[in-house]
Amino acid sequence: MTLSTETIVTALALVFGLGLTAYAAISERRPRKSLNPRLIPTTPLMFVGVIIALLALLHFATIAGVQLPNRR
Repeated sequence: MTLSTETIVTALALVFGLGLTAYAAISERRPRKSLNPRLIPTTPLMFVGVIIALLALLHFATIAGVQLPNRR
């Protein structure tokens, strides 16, 4: 079984999205040492990571041939 470049890129996007979400969740739960705001806001990073992961999963479904039924 050979993997296409499209599948590899989609898998990397999924791993990146999940990793970004995990990093943001871990850094959000870490206790603060000072009351200064963080340099990188973690909530938007988590949101972007989830969106990337969902789009990658939908792309995997499209590659696998899943089709939506007609709505008519």
